[in-house]
Amino acid sequence: MNSSTTEQFTLLGPKPEVPPSWLESHGVELSIYAGISALLLGALIYFLRRKRATRANPALAFRQQMSAARSAGHTQACQLSAVALRNYLAAISADAPIGLTTQELAAAIIHSPVLATSADPILRVLRAADRVKFAGELNDHEEVARLAEEAFARLELARQALWREVTP
Repeated sequence: MNSSTTEQFTLLGPKPEVPPSWLESHGVELSIYAGISALLLGALIYFLRRKRATRANPALAFRQQMSAARSAGHTQACQLSAVALRNYLAAISADAPIGLTTQELAAAIIHSPVLATSADPILRVLRAADRVKFAGELNDHEEVARLAEEAFARLELARQALWREVTP
């Protein structure tokens, strides 16, 4: 009854099961790709549909400011002409921001090919405005306005000739 043979036990290892489906295996990667694609598509639609800000024409703004300067009294005409010219210079060239003094602007004019075309009338207008502002001199305001318009005309010609350099 008792047999002398001993039974041996062996481990058989895991039994093969059904492998997971492709969707179960790659579901995380698929959802990440779908999320990134949705974000990129949303950003593309946003940039294509947004309204672009149109820049104001600096020449038109200068003409409006100069007509206001001519209609102002003689005491303010010189200052308004200088302000109109400074705003125009800042709009067309990065070398001439509004905050520069006349001396700093004189040093910066030589670095810009557009501003160098009318350096003399620009500096004469700004120096005349400085004399009126700081020394209280009364000078010919019509001459200052004429010089500002001459500088504007020269700068417009230079902008048309060198349009690629002044386009930001």
